[in-house]
Amino acid sequence: MTWSPVDYTNACLKNPAANSCQPGVLALLAFITRYLGQSYDTLYTKVNNTNDAQNEYDFIIVGAGSAGCVLANRLSEISDWKILLLEAGEDEPIVADVPGMSSFLAQSSIDYAYRTDPEPAGIGDDEKRILAYPRGKVMGGSSVMNAMWYARGNKQDYDDWAAAGNEGWSWDEVMPYFKKSEDARDPEIIAKYPESHGTGGYQTVGRFPHQNHLTPAILEAWKELGLEEIDYNGGNQLGVSRTQFTAVHGVRQSTNGAFIRAIRSRRSNLTIKTKARVTKIVIGKDTKRATGVEYVITDHQCNLAKKAFAAKEVIISAGVIDSPKFLMLSGIGPADDLQKSNIEVLKDLPVGHNFHDHFLVRPLVLDSDLLKESYPSTEDMQNDLVHWMNTHEGPLSNIGVSAVAAFYRSSRETRPGVVDIEYYVGAGTSEKSNQSTSFSFIPTSYYDQVRVSALMLTPKSRGYVKLNETDPVGSQPIIRLNFLSDPRDAEIMIEGLRFARKLADTKALKREGLKDSKKPVSACENFEYESDDYLECLIKKTLSVAYHGVGTCKMGPVNDETSVVDPKLRVIGVSGLRVIDASVMPSVTRGNTNAAVIMIAEKGSDLIKQEWN
Repeated sequence: MTWSPVDYTNACLKNPAANSCQPGVLALLAFITRYLGQSYDTLYTKVNNTNDAQNEYDFIIVGAGSAGCVLANRLSEISDWKILLLEAGEDEPIVADVPGMSSFLAQSSIDYAYRTDPEPAGIGDDEKRILAYPRGKVMGGSSVMNAMWYARGNKQDYDDWAAAGNEGWSWDEVMPYFKKSEDARDPEIIAKYPESHGTGGYQTVGRFPHQNHLTPAILEAWKELGLEEIDYNGGNQLGVSRTQFTAVHGVRQSTNGAFIRAIRSRRSNLTIKTKARVTKIVIGKDTKRATGVEYVITDHQCNLAKKAFAAKEVIISAGVIDSPKFLMLSGIGPADDLQKSNIEVLKDLPVGHNFHDHFLVRPLVLDSDLLKESYPSTEDMQNDLVHWMNTHEGPLSNIGVSAVAAFYRSSRETRPGVVDIEYYVGAGTSEKSNQSTSFSFIPTSYYDQVRVSALMLTPKSRGYVKLNETDPVGSQPIIRLNFLSDPRDAEIMIEGLRFARKLADTKALKREGLKDSKKPVSACENFEYESDDYLECLIKKTLSVAYHGVGTCKMGPVNDETSVVDPKLRVIGVSGLRVIDASVMPSVTRGNTNAAVIMIAEKGSDLIKQEWN
């Protein structure tokens, strides 16, 4: 495979000091593509990876993302079981290993590059926006493209799941699965909180080797505002902490890197097929039992239709967008919607409902003349990249200033340790590198501004995922998030934005020469900068997605009409079929969701073993 970036033909990388385009941008991109566009995984022997003669297995896993890679590893531990792992994308490219290059991955060849349907900007607002919704089309899925934050969420998240009828999913019951997969490498965290972390698991969790010079000041600034330093992965999140990342020695560790590379050439009972796009789950009309899948092998020459059969189970792990799509294409979903797409209804379930995600707003931009003066040239960036290639160290071995996580409890939340706003301080540039896209090719290690973002962790608004009626198989589904459709979300966020703005007045950041730019966004400049009206306008006009989508195949009791899977992750009313990924979460966890998805797959694999082994 050869990775390719989004089209940057007209890209301009500004020199902030001179306010002009730097030379050498396309040469830098060509260098990256040439030397980092391939995959280490192509060097593995092809034994067990492209077995075309076999089409009968015990388990078929659809999707090699954050959950699918974990499941393939854990189920193939049973040597008598034959496992097929199908992935629509290709192998993970080397460019994804570089933490500072994460901004290059969205809209590239490993991204489905989904778009939402036009979203209302807010209640009573006629303006609508289309939001980008990147999802990983690659071995490792979105864990190849994310910001690598390891955040389990809050103790209350899981206790609420259990209280809603999901037996076995309380904090105390899922904690062993978090620890099982984890190989914690942060000596400070291990020393202070040994009971909360695991060592020796497949997934490495720790800090980046290169500390940004602003990280200590940002940590101190949050403490000035009264937040206590904590381990946010211990259940109580109210406070501030150095961020824990899924990386090892300055290299991203996706679930492909953690769970598949360790076994890919060592287990003869695991077959992996890339460029394999599933089109349908094979389900008996009378038996209501899943027995296999139909899929297409895609390459440059032709598309080859195939079938594979599962003696025990088909497991859908295709993520919050594609898992509901595959169910609906197979006749499992809302009856009215399926009939509109001329799909025979096998089981009427609320598939695609309950879609929700964290949203984020940036209430504060901090400028510094020193940052503009020290901004690197394209030659400096290439030299840093070569340094990383040789040592896995230097500026590109981290993601810039985003190394501190802070959590805030608004006045709407009264329970101890339970939060509803998360903050991170990230890198930014005063000029967009490419006006044709909302994504930047500038490595996150380089910046001339510091931007404070607030994430709404407990959104009440709900959207949906539906099939495109005109082309349900070949087109992306219809995606609607319906952000701000519940007015409580904006009200809580306004309070969170006000708290974030206090950072500009902290002594810690003033010592670093950082100051509030106080430059209003153009759509809101008619409002007073400090007013609630301005903050409400800021939310409506600049809100963006955190890409932590969940809920479209909701887990719940069988007698709950909003449930799609039961607490053992089995599709209700259809035997031999489970969904195991972020789509089963009844409600989103308070934090980045990758760690929770890994946990769900760890627990899901044990549920399967308990039933079949």
